[in-house]
Amino acid sequence: MASDSVDPTPDIVPTKFVVEDNIGEGIHVHLRNTRIEMSIDDFETFTENVTAAQKQLNHGDR
Repeated sequence: MASDSVDPTPDIVPTKFVVEDNIGEGIHVHLRNTRIEMSIDDFETFTENVTAAQKQLNHGDR
């Protein structure tokens, strides 16, 4: 039986954005209280897609 308790209302940090490199093993992206873990190859694909989306939002679909 666990003796520790978990706070049912964790702190929500609306501006938290952190990218961590696990020394070549993988990448963790933290956005607020969400953590996304991916391989380096998946992270590269993710960044390419985010960059393309940003360009479309800034300049429209040309």
